[in-house]
Amino acid sequence: MDRPKAVDMKTLDPCSLITPETKKALGIRTAEALPADNDYGDGAKACGTTYEDRTYNWDIETIVNGGVARLKSTEGKARELTELKIAGYPAYLGKGKSQGTGSPQCEIYIDAHDDQLLLVSVSAPFSGTVTEDSACDKVKPLAEAVGAVLATK
Repeated sequence: MDRPKAVDMKTLDPCSLITPETKKALGIRTAEALPADNDYGDGAKACGTTYEDRTYNWDIETIVNGGVARLKSTEGKARELTELKIAGYPAYLGKGKSQGTGSPQCEIYIDAHDDQLLLVSVSAPFSGTVTEDSACDKVKPLAEAVGAVLATK
């Protein structure tokens, strides 16, 4: 697999990927540890909160129970996945409605390690005017910033 560096998601603190520079450049309000999604495997971790404008929420989650093949057989059946590169890592973008709130959401899954992914997600649960595309406009620079730090771990 062509990655800048394979990083074990089981040992990664996703909050460590949000630098003070990233917070300032992207207008991120705070970065807080969150409960991880049970579907992402034992030892999965999460970090996230809101942007300064409070229209969008963001989060980063480690997925430790399956990589790209699992992604394509689960999420890939529910929504179209677009292949892209994020900071040199193979990645997949999916957009649609959040399963929890039905709000516009855009997600980027970074292929960070064999059978493990890093999920970077932006949604807008408090705004009726935000589109999936505008959520994608927010998630792409966040994923690039996170991916660049990931490659140094």
